[in-house]
Amino acid sequence: MKNSTTKTRFDSKARHIRWNHEQSPDNPELVRYHIIIVDDKDREGKLTKTLRTMQEKVAMNYSFEEIRKTEGQFVGTEYRYLFVSYDTAYSPKLFGPSEVSKNLKQDSALRERKRGNIEDYVANLYSEKKSLNEPLI
Repeated sequence: MKNSTTKTRFDSKARHIRWNHEQSPDNPELVRYHIIIVDDKDREGKLTKTLRTMQEKVAMNYSFEEIRKTEGQFVGTEYRYLFVSYDTAYSPKLFGPSEVSKNLKQDSALRERKRGNIEDYVANLYSEKKSLNEPLI
């Protein structure tokens, strides 16, 4: 019998997009989206496509206020990552991850922290110390 709560696994050395959302700590009426795009080219284009797809899904022009933007090298690969966070009124209930990319995975650990910070989490995620096939939710 299969366990229905099994976490999704994927090849962390491949191109992918990780994302998560949470209530914005700066404004409780907004949602904060965190997105990491890992690729060897056109990360900005993939980000633009992801945000455009979110907007087109509900035929509304939601604004996305950029909170942070960081790029880095994915150690041990030819890939780089682009990490961005946005605040928006766009509801997570309207976001259909499978409609954006088949390589899009939700990562519940991608969130603001009281100890440490989200930037350190992302940097450590793509350092040599990180194991392959990290479980995601």
